[in-house]
Amino acid sequence: MKKQVKSFVSLVMVLCAVFLSNAQEKSSEFEVLGNCNGCKKRIEKAANSLQGVASATWNKDTKILQMAYDSNKTSLEEVSKAINEVGHDTKFGRASDGAYDALPGCCQYDRKSDSSSVSTETAVASFDFQVSGNCGMCKKRIEKAARAVPGVTNAEWNKETKMVNIAVSDKAVSKDKVSEAIAAIGHDTEFHRAEASTYDDLPGCCQYDRMQ
Repeated sequence: MKKQVKSFVSLVMVLCAVFLSNAQEKSSEFEVLGNCNGCKKRIEKAANSLQGVASATWNKDTKILQMAYDSNKTSLEEVSKAINEVGHDTKFGRASDGAYDALPGCCQYDRKSDSSSVSTETAVASFDFQVSGNCGMCKKRIEKAARAVPGVTNAEWNKETKMVNIAVSDKAVSKDKVSEAIAAIGHDTEFHRAEASTYDDLPGCCQYDRMQ
């Protein structure tokens, strides 16, 4: 009888230990921006480097990181911070420009607009036109060139459609003027062709297929 009681007590203790262990472990998921398998390796390595993370798997198609972790040892915010530090924006935080710029060109994903880069002037008109490019690095270069034109309040380039949308505070700002500024830094537009030497100076990942 005593042996049975001891066995029962031991079983209860084991079950309690398992219950407490499972109570601490959580599963969750959140968005992490990236493009490719290079991004996948970097994101998962950053997440798995934290104590308390049991597993972390990022899907490049859905942009979702699935995790199992010990909530007593780490948090989603801490995991997000580790991922931000290697250059990837998440649902909880934004990577520094320096960390993003240090990513290989193929890994420079389309970033959501940073309000600090948008002019506070009121837009009175907008227009769009086609601009050739490949990646997130192209996006940053194109938008920076467009926003440098006086009167442009914002610029958003879409790498899928190859269209840039320009918002202006002065209707006198023309498509032609903005197009010239973009072509000057190496990107062909539907109105202007970049100089061959400027195009050749672009990083290899940014050298899009040019129309003859």
